[in-house]
Amino acid sequence: MMQSIKRRWMLGGLLVWLSGCHASLTGQSANSDARRFRGIGLVLVTDAVPGAEMKGVEFYADGSDRRFYSSAILAKRNREIMAYPGGRVPEHVRVVWHDSTEIIRRRDNPNVKTYAGQIIGDHTIPVASRIPDEVLREIRVRGGALRLKFRLKPDGVLFGWDIERPGGGISKFAMPGGDFLDTRY
Repeated sequence: MMQSIKRRWMLGGLLVWLSGCHASLTGQSANSDARRFRGIGLVLVTDAVPGAEMKGVEFYADGSDRRFYSSAILAKRNREIMAYPGGRVPEHVRVVWHDSTEIIRRRDNPNVKTYAGQIIGDHTIPVASRIPDEVLREIRVRGGALRLKFRLKPDGVLFGWDIERPGGGISKFAMPGGDFLDTRY
């Protein structure tokens, strides 16, 4: 009787272990995107469509309440290009903007600052899953950095990407994709 119970426990443990191995081999683990983008340099580009001006802009990755980017005003004229903070490509990005540029402390966490006023734009968009494997292969073969480009508009967020390569003082861009294709601003 004890041998039978031990065998069942061992068989159950073996099945759990094998299912974990299967998930790992098929890329279903939480780290599959981390492996997919390993070794790829990242650049963040933010702006807004011509004529639009968003106030109190905040970007959050993968459901986190920690923002990785913020700007009092985001418009075409004050486009920003910077190293991507955080080191990994998020699966989803939530972008919000307010009707105010005033900075306040959050009520639920006084150590965190945010923008006052009402949220008038709140959009979550997929990011990592939209970037083609061909772009990553091209970076690994020929070098360059992956630019993650976010362009805000009054009714949403456009997302795009391209490869940035040094070009003798002026960067060169390749393989643009996403919701907009322009590489020069």
